[in-house]
Amino acid sequence: MDIYIDESIHDRGNFIVLAAVCAPPDEIRIATEALRQCGFAPGHDEFKSSMKMNGNKPAHDLRERFRELIGRCKIAIGICAVRERHQLMSLAASICEAIASQNAIEAGTIYLDQGIKPQSISIPAGLQLWPGCDSKSVIGIQLADCCAHFIATILLDELGVVRKMVPARRVYPGNEGDLELAWELWASIRNALAGREPIGAVDDDGIHEPLLKPFGLVFSDGCDAHVAEAARRPFGSVWVGCIH
Repeated sequence: MDIYIDESIHDRGNFIVLAAVCAPPDEIRIATEALRQCGFAPGHDEFKSSMKMNGNKPAHDLRERFRELIGRCKIAIGICAVRERHQLMSLAASICEAIASQNAIEAGTIYLDQGIKPQSISIPAGLQLWPGCDSKSVIGIQLADCCAHFIATILLDELGVVRKMVPARRVYPGNEGDLELAWELWASIRNALAGREPIGAVDDDGIHEPLLKPFGLVFSDGCDAHVAEAARRPFGSVWVGCIH
């Protein structure tokens, strides 16, 4: 299991999201091909969540290809306060511990974006650490960048800092009106956010309702309480049943 980690920093909400995308080699190959098909040169060009999207069809198309791909991977999340930026590697280690506590890991590599400051950390057995990665050459970091942006967008909405609306027909064909972009994003990646352990109520037949623990969700000691509370609403448990 290879884990790719990147951050999204938001002063307005006083939080940093670390997104850890667990992606098998086949998905990395698909991401590389998506770059080519959208007009980017792998190893030279890259997807950045800060790219202008309006009027930029190649970037928009690549973001949507990456969203589909991320939805097939697994996602763990770490959240800290902006003032803890120098401790992101420790938060990354906590994310990996959370992943390992729920999943058997025989071997794999943790790839950290070069913007994450080095620290002395311990990581779960079976994993190797590759810090300081150039996202142009390590394509999985681009997926983590895209994913961190999605998670941050959802959290900004939960905090009431930024709320964007999109046409409802993007999710429900034929429907009029609008719905929250945050909800659309969550719906598209919710299976990737879900772990294996059911936490929903059990019916008379002994079947759990389709509510699962997250694949991984950790908070730093300095994370603001209202940020953690807001994050637990969409990410603290994951509904994998029908939403239509």
